[in-house]
Amino acid sequence: MHVVVCGAGPVGSLVALLLAAEGHQVTVLDGRSESPAVRGAAERPDRPRAVNEPYLLLPPEVKRLVTQELPAAAAALASVGGTVAENGDLVLQRGAAVSALSAELHSTQGISIQRGTAVTELLTGTNRSPGTPHVRGVLTNSGEAVLGDLIVDAAGRHSAMVKMLGEIGALRPLEEWQDSGSRLYTRHFRPESGTNTWPRWSLRHFAGIRTAVISDGSGMWSVALEIDDADTDLYPLAGPSAWHRAARMYEAAPPRWEGIPWPGVWVTPRVENCYRRFVLNGRPVASGTVSIGDAWAATDPILGLGLSMGVLQALFLRDAARWSADVEDIAIQVDRLTETSLTPVYDRVTQWEDRRRVRDSAGPEQASSTADAADLVDDLDAGPSISARNLLTRLAAAETRGTVTTRTGPSRAELLRTLTSATATV
Repeated sequence: MHVVVCGAGPVGSLVALLLAAEGHQVTVLDGRSESPAVRGAAERPDRPRAVNEPYLLLPPEVKRLVTQELPAAAAALASVGGTVAENGDLVLQRGAAVSALSAELHSTQGISIQRGTAVTELLTGTNRSPGTPHVRGVLTNSGEAVLGDLIVDAAGRHSAMVKMLGEIGALRPLEEWQDSGSRLYTRHFRPESGTNTWPRWSLRHFAGIRTAVISDGSGMWSVALEIDDADTDLYPLAGPSAWHRAARMYEAAPPRWEGIPWPGVWVTPRVENCYRRFVLNGRPVASGTVSIGDAWAATDPILGLGLSMGVLQALFLRDAARWSADVEDIAIQVDRLTETSLTPVYDRVTQWEDRRRVRDSAGPEQASSTADAADLVDDLDAGPSISARNLLTRLAAAETRGTVTTRTGPSRAELLRTLTSATATV
């Protein structure tokens, strides 16, 4: 089977490697114009990264699955460094991980990569089922037609697959966006001269705000203050002085994070949870295509769940391709495994977010629950389906702990007074 993978991020790279290991011919279309390895080599080592997807969190047993299935890729990821959190999670800088996987793509037989190639349209062939379009390839930004037996969409949360399916007359997939997204205000830090310590990954919940400390152990770290996107009263966090004064109010909660800040505050607006389903009433809306990773469903990136769910779904796709050579059956099997194992994880996250917002709006002065981001991942058992079930179990346990474990933060009135204070700290 010839598979076209749209997207060369971590999930797209891993699914390409898994399918090539099965003997399939794989073409990877990467919208970036140059190799991540080339671009990474030209970057300053202390350059801050964007907060919307700066780090990857790989739980021990998901890492073990990658090691079992793709030992060379696992070794490549281990070679880029990163840090191991207290619970054993491997934290990697995303750009370094993508560079390592890109090198694996180039060295793997059966994989070809086209850089600077974005998908603009879907190409159709003879329908396999009445009334259901069949996708036989894609049209790129250069006007080239790239044909394949199966088109795998791994283009991330902003994938245009729903729009392109509509253009070929397919039924509209189920698409849900959580009503109120989040907004991140982030500062990047480096250690003081002569020190080589930095804070560990952590996530804390307070009334109306979350604080996240994110580090991959490379000597740089990020501190994010996350609010509801609709909470305009807190938009002054975009100012460095206001941000720093607010962050100091929560300094007792996360580990100490102080260092030398990079100038400015990085604002990431409207970070929304999204979910898409492409099999309705037991049939794909179009045959010949499957969406995985964030192109299927995406959660708040600071929770660190995206790579774990993407790896498990890539394994579902690999297994489905083992069971059947029929691309419509492959899509149905991937949907079945995803809905059974991973959609409940996504649902738990969105329900948790909704309850948190209701609680905050009902009692903004009350103490809020705290939880570590590491609590959102589990000591997983082998096998992608079992791993997903245990991920859900651990998420439920973390939610329970968050309900009974409280830490008093500043009241909303105190936070607003701090944001409007004339006293500058930084």
